[in-house]
Amino acid sequence: MSSRLFHIVVAAAVGLALAGPAVARGYDDIVAAGEIVVAVYRDFPPFSDRVGGELAGVDVDLGKAIAERLKLKPVFMELTAAETVDDDLRNAVWKGHYLERRVADVMLHVPVDRQFAQRNTNVVLAAPYFRERVVVARNPERVNSRDDVDVFAQEKVGVELASLADVYLTGRLAGRGASGNVVHFPTLAKAAEALTKGTVAAVMGTESELAAALGGHGRDFPMGPMPSPGLSKPWWELGLAVKDGNRQLGYALDDVMTRLRSDGTVAAIFHRHGLPYLPPED
Repeated sequence: MSSRLFHIVVAAAVGLALAGPAVARGYDDIVAAGEIVVAVYRDFPPFSDRVGGELAGVDVDLGKAIAERLKLKPVFMELTAAETVDDDLRNAVWKGHYLERRVADVMLHVPVDRQFAQRNTNVVLAAPYFRERVVVARNPERVNSRDDVDVFAQEKVGVELASLADVYLTGRLAGRGASGNVVHFPTLAKAAEALTKGTVAAVMGTESELAAALGGHGRDFPMGPMPSPGLSKPWWELGLAVKDGNRQLGYALDDVMTRLRSDGTVAAIFHRHGLPYLPPED
Protein backbone atom coordinates (compact mmCIF):
# COMPACT_ATOMS: atom_id res chain seq x y z
CA MET A 1 0.00 0.00 0.00
CA SER A 2 1.43 3.41 -0.95
CA SER A 3 2.07 5.96 1.82
CA ARG A 4 -0.60 8.28 0.38
CA LEU A 5 -3.22 5.51 0.21
CA PHE A 6 -2.33 4.44 3.76
CA HIS A 7 -2.99 7.93 5.10
CA ILE A 8 -6.27 8.18 3.20
CA VAL A 9 -7.46 4.88 4.70
CA VAL A 10 -6.37 5.89 8.21
CA ALA A 11 -8.06 9.27 7.91
CA ALA A 12 -11.28 7.65 6.73
CA ALA A 13 -11.19 5.16 9.59
CA VAL A 14 -10.61 7.90 12.16
CA GLY A 15 -13.41 9.97 10.67
CA LEU A 16 -15.76 7.00 10.91
CA ALA A 17 -14.77 6.32 14.50
CA LEU A 18 -15.33 9.95 15.54
CA ALA A 19 -18.57 10.40 13.63
CA GLY A 20 -21.51 11.09 15.91
CA PRO A 21 -25.12 10.15 15.46
CA ALA A 22 -26.88 11.33 12.34
CA VAL A 23 -29.02 14.41 12.93
CA ALA A 24 -32.77 13.86 12.67
CA ARG A 25 -34.68 16.69 10.99
CA GLY A 26 -37.34 18.63 12.85
CA TYR A 27 -40.88 18.84 11.51
CA ASP A 28 -40.38 22.37 10.12
CA ASP A 29 -37.27 21.22 8.24
CA ILE A 30 -39.19 18.28 6.77
CA VAL A 31 -41.97 20.56 5.56
CA ALA A 32 -39.46 23.05 4.14
CA ALA A 33 -37.69 20.24 2.23
CA GLY A 34 -41.02 19.07 0.81
CA GLU A 35 -40.30 15.40 1.46
CA ILE A 36 -40.44 12.86 4.26
CA VAL A 37 -37.99 9.96 4.56
CA VAL A 38 -39.77 6.73 5.51
CA ALA A 39 -37.86 3.66 6.72
CA VAL A 40 -39.25 0.26 5.70
CA TYR A 41 -37.73 -3.20 5.96
CA ARG A 42 -35.86 -4.67 3.01
CA ASP A 43 -37.04 -8.04 1.60
CA PHE A 44 -40.13 -8.16 3.82
CA PRO A 45 -43.17 -9.22 1.77
CA PRO A 46 -46.04 -8.42 1.89
CA PHE A 47 -45.07 -5.18 3.63
CA SER A 48 -42.04 -3.97 1.70
CA ASP A 49 -40.22 -5.79 -1.06
CA ARG A 50 -38.81 -5.26 -4.54
CA VAL A 51 -41.23 -6.43 -7.23
CA GLY A 52 -39.88 -6.05 -10.75
CA GLY A 53 -37.31 -3.64 -9.38
CA GLU A 54 -39.98 -1.43 -7.77
CA LEU A 55 -40.50 -1.12 -4.02
CA ALA A 56 -44.00 -2.35 -3.16
CA GLY A 57 -46.10 -3.59 -0.28
CA VAL A 58 -48.48 -2.56 2.49
CA ASP A 59 -46.00 -0.34 4.33
CA VAL A 60 -44.88 1.28 1.07
CA ASP A 61 -48.47 2.17 0.18
CA LEU A 62 -49.04 3.39 3.71
CA GLY A 63 -45.93 5.58 3.55
CA LYS A 64 -47.21 7.10 0.33
CA ALA A 65 -50.64 7.75 1.88
CA ILE A 66 -49.04 9.44 4.90
CA ALA A 67 -46.89 11.65 2.69
CA GLU A 68 -49.88 12.58 0.52
CA ARG A 69 -51.90 13.69 3.56
CA LEU A 70 -48.95 15.79 4.75
CA LYS A 71 -48.56 17.20 1.22
CA LEU A 72 -45.00 15.87 1.06
CA LYS A 73 -43.06 13.61 -1.29
CA PRO A 74 -42.27 10.15 0.13
CA VAL A 75 -38.64 9.01 0.01
CA PHE A 76 -38.06 5.44 1.17
CA MET A 77 -35.04 4.18 3.08
CA GLU A 78 -34.76 0.38 2.93
CA LEU A 79 -33.57 -1.11 6.20
CA THR A 80 -31.86 -4.47 6.57
CA ALA A 81 -33.20 -6.09 9.72
CA ALA A 82 -30.62 -6.37 12.50
CA GLU A 83 -30.63 -8.90 15.34
CA THR A 84 -33.32 -7.00 17.30
CA VAL A 85 -35.93 -4.33 16.63
CA ASP A 86 -34.06 -2.18 19.17
CA ASP A 87 -31.07 -2.24 16.80
CA ASP A 88 -33.36 -1.40 13.88
CA LEU A 89 -34.65 1.69 15.70
CA ARG A 90 -31.10 2.82 16.35
CA ASN A 91 -30.07 2.32 12.73
CA ALA A 92 -33.21 3.82 11.20
CA VAL A 93 -34.37 6.62 13.47
CA TRP A 94 -32.09 8.00 16.15
CA LYS A 95 -28.44 7.27 15.35
CA GLY A 96 -27.95 5.71 11.93
CA HIS A 97 -26.00 2.67 10.82
CA TYR A 98 -22.29 2.96 11.59
CA LEU A 99 -21.44 2.64 7.89
CA GLU A 100 -23.92 5.24 6.63
CA ARG A 101 -24.82 7.64 9.47
CA ARG A 102 -28.18 8.59 7.98
CA VAL A 103 -31.59 8.35 9.55
CA ALA A 104 -35.19 8.39 8.37
CA ASP A 105 -37.82 10.82 9.62
CA VAL A 106 -40.16 7.95 10.51
CA MET A 107 -39.96 4.16 10.62
CA LEU A 108 -42.94 1.89 9.92
CA HIS A 109 -43.80 -1.55 11.30
CA VAL A 110 -42.63 -0.93 14.87
CA PRO A 111 -44.19 -2.70 17.89
CA VAL A 112 -46.21 -0.25 19.98
CA ASP A 113 -45.75 -1.71 23.43
CA ARG A 114 -45.17 -0.12 26.86
CA GLN A 115 -42.23 -2.31 27.89
CA PHE A 116 -40.64 -1.97 24.45
CA ALA A 117 -41.01 1.81 24.65
CA GLN A 118 -39.46 1.94 28.12
CA ARG A 119 -36.24 0.35 26.91
CA ASN A 120 -36.08 2.52 23.75
CA THR A 121 -36.08 6.02 25.20
CA ASN A 122 -34.41 7.55 22.14
CA VAL A 123 -37.60 7.17 20.12
CA VAL A 124 -41.29 7.92 20.41
CA LEU A 125 -43.72 5.18 19.38
CA ALA A 126 -47.00 6.37 17.91
CA ALA A 127 -49.95 5.75 15.60
CA PRO A 128 -50.59 1.98 15.75
CA TYR A 129 -52.24 0.95 12.49
CA PHE A 130 -52.91 -2.79 12.76
CA ARG A 131 -52.75 -5.84 14.96
CA GLU A 132 -50.57 -8.76 13.98
CA ARG A 133 -51.17 -12.18 15.49
CA VAL A 134 -49.83 -15.72 15.48
CA VAL A 135 -52.07 -18.12 13.57
CA VAL A 136 -51.99 -21.64 12.16
CA ALA A 137 -52.80 -22.61 8.56
CA ARG A 138 -53.77 -26.28 8.48
CA ASN A 139 -54.55 -29.16 6.19
CA PRO A 140 -58.16 -29.90 7.29
CA GLU A 141 -57.73 -33.58 6.48
CA ARG A 142 -54.95 -33.89 9.07
CA VAL A 143 -55.65 -31.16 11.63
CA ASN A 144 -59.21 -30.22 12.62
CA SER A 145 -60.64 -27.01 14.02
CA ARG A 146 -60.98 -28.44 17.56
CA ASP A 147 -57.30 -29.32 17.95
CA ASP A 148 -54.80 -27.37 19.99
CA VAL A 149 -51.05 -27.22 19.32
CA ASP A 150 -50.45 -30.52 21.07
CA VAL A 151 -51.73 -32.20 17.89
CA PHE A 152 -48.25 -31.53 16.55
CA ALA A 153 -46.93 -34.26 18.80
CA GLN A 154 -48.32 -36.50 16.03
CA GLU A 155 -48.28 -34.23 12.97
CA LYS A 156 -45.48 -32.16 11.45
CA VAL A 157 -45.76 -28.36 11.57
CA GLY A 158 -43.72 -25.84 9.61
CA VAL A 159 -42.27 -22.64 11.09
CA GLU A 160 -39.90 -19.91 10.02
CA LEU A 161 -36.51 -20.43 11.62
CA ALA A 162 -35.88 -18.38 14.80
CA SER A 163 -39.42 -16.96 14.81
CA LEU A 164 -41.76 -16.72 17.80
CA ALA A 165 -43.63 -19.78 16.50
CA ASP A 166 -40.36 -21.72 16.27
CA VAL A 167 -39.30 -20.90 19.84
CA TYR A 168 -42.76 -21.61 21.24
CA LEU A 169 -43.48 -24.89 19.44
CA THR A 170 -39.98 -26.29 19.88
CA GLY A 171 -40.17 -25.68 23.62
CA ARG A 172 -43.74 -26.91 23.92
CA LEU A 173 -43.17 -30.15 22.01
CA ALA A 174 -39.76 -30.89 23.53
CA GLY A 175 -41.53 -31.87 26.75
CA ARG A 176 -43.47 -34.45 24.76
CA GLY A 177 -40.43 -35.82 22.96
CA ALA A 178 -41.77 -34.45 19.68
CA SER A 179 -39.64 -31.39 18.94
CA GLY A 180 -38.57 -33.17 15.75
CA ASN A 181 -42.06 -32.54 14.38
CA VAL A 182 -41.22 -28.83 14.16
CA VAL A 183 -39.88 -28.42 10.62
CA HIS A 184 -37.78 -25.31 10.06
CA PHE A 185 -37.81 -23.20 6.90
CA PRO A 186 -35.84 -20.05 6.00
CA THR A 187 -39.09 -18.16 5.28
CA LEU A 188 -42.81 -18.56 5.83
CA ALA A 189 -43.19 -18.68 2.06
CA LYS A 190 -41.13 -21.89 1.99
CA ALA A 191 -43.14 -23.30 4.88
CA ALA A 192 -46.40 -22.47 3.08
CA GLU A 193 -45.11 -24.20 -0.05
CA ALA A 194 -44.41 -27.32 2.02
CA LEU A 195 -47.97 -27.19 3.35
CA THR A 196 -49.44 -27.10 -0.16
CA LYS A 197 -47.28 -30.10 -1.11
CA GLY A 198 -48.29 -32.13 1.95
CA THR A 199 -44.81 -32.16 3.51
CA VAL A 200 -46.23 -30.68 6.72
CA ALA A 201 -49.77 -30.79 8.14
CA ALA A 202 -49.79 -27.13 9.20
CA VAL A 203 -47.77 -23.93 9.40
CA MET A 204 -47.62 -21.55 12.35
CA GLY A 205 -46.59 -17.91 11.91
CA THR A 206 -47.72 -14.32 11.62
CA GLU A 207 -51.10 -13.92 9.95
CA SER A 208 -50.18 -11.28 7.35
CA GLU A 209 -47.06 -13.05 6.09
CA LEU A 210 -48.73 -16.44 6.07
CA ALA A 211 -51.79 -15.15 4.19
CA ALA A 212 -49.53 -13.57 1.58
CA ALA A 213 -47.43 -16.72 1.30
CA LEU A 214 -50.46 -18.96 0.73
CA GLY A 215 -52.07 -16.59 -1.77
CA GLY A 216 -54.66 -18.43 -3.85
CA HIS A 217 -54.12 -21.62 -1.83
CA GLY A 218 -55.57 -19.95 1.26
CA ARG A 219 -59.09 -21.29 0.69
CA ASP A 220 -57.77 -24.86 0.85
CA PHE A 221 -55.93 -24.39 4.15
CA PRO A 222 -58.09 -22.79 6.88
CA MET A 223 -56.14 -20.24 8.87
CA GLY A 224 -56.75 -18.76 12.31
CA PRO A 225 -55.66 -18.76 15.94
CA MET A 226 -55.16 -22.18 17.55
CA PRO A 227 -55.31 -22.78 21.33
CA SER A 228 -51.67 -22.42 22.40
CA PRO A 229 -51.13 -22.99 26.13
CA GLY A 230 -48.17 -21.04 27.41
CA LEU A 231 -48.07 -18.55 24.55
CA SER A 232 -48.59 -15.41 26.63
CA LYS A 233 -48.70 -12.81 23.82
CA PRO A 234 -50.29 -14.19 20.65
CA TRP A 235 -50.86 -10.71 19.15
CA TRP A 236 -49.28 -7.25 19.15
CA GLU A 237 -49.83 -3.83 17.59
CA LEU A 238 -47.60 -2.26 14.93
CA GLY A 239 -47.16 1.48 14.43
CA LEU A 240 -44.60 4.21 13.78
CA ALA A 241 -41.43 5.48 15.43
CA VAL A 242 -39.79 8.92 15.33
CA LYS A 243 -36.75 10.22 17.16
CA ASP A 244 -37.34 11.43 20.70
CA GLY A 245 -37.45 15.21 20.62
CA ASN A 246 -39.26 15.16 17.29
CA ARG A 247 -42.66 15.05 18.98
CA GLN A 248 -44.20 17.63 16.66
CA LEU A 249 -43.73 15.16 13.82
CA GLY A 250 -45.09 12.38 16.02
CA TYR A 251 -48.26 14.36 16.74
CA ALA A 252 -48.74 15.12 13.03
CA LEU A 253 -48.28 11.46 12.11
CA ASP A 254 -50.66 10.32 14.84
CA ASP A 255 -53.33 12.67 13.51
CA VAL A 256 -52.79 11.53 9.92
CA MET A 257 -52.93 7.85 10.86
CA THR A 258 -56.14 8.37 12.83
CA ARG A 259 -57.76 9.83 9.72
CA LEU A 260 -56.35 7.11 7.44
CA ARG A 261 -57.83 4.47 9.71
CA SER A 262 -61.19 6.15 10.19
CA ASP A 263 -61.80 6.75 6.48
CA GLY A 264 -60.94 3.14 5.59
CA THR A 265 -57.69 3.87 3.76
CA VAL A 266 -55.57 1.54 5.93
CA ALA A 267 -58.03 -1.35 5.64
CA ALA A 268 -58.26 -0.81 1.87
CA ILE A 269 -54.47 -1.02 1.54
CA PHE A 270 -54.40 -4.36 3.36
CA HIS A 271 -57.28 -5.74 1.31
CA ARG A 272 -55.65 -4.56 -1.94
CA HIS A 273 -52.73 -6.81 -1.07
CA GLY A 274 -55.06 -9.72 -0.31
CA LEU A 275 -54.52 -9.55 3.45
CA PRO A 276 -56.89 -9.68 6.41
CA TYR A 277 -57.00 -6.49 8.47
CA LEU A 278 -57.31 -6.27 12.25
CA PRO A 279 -57.44 -2.68 13.56
CA PRO A 280 -55.55 -1.80 16.75
CA GLU A 281 -57.51 -1.68 19.97
CA ASP A 282 -58.77 1.82 20.82
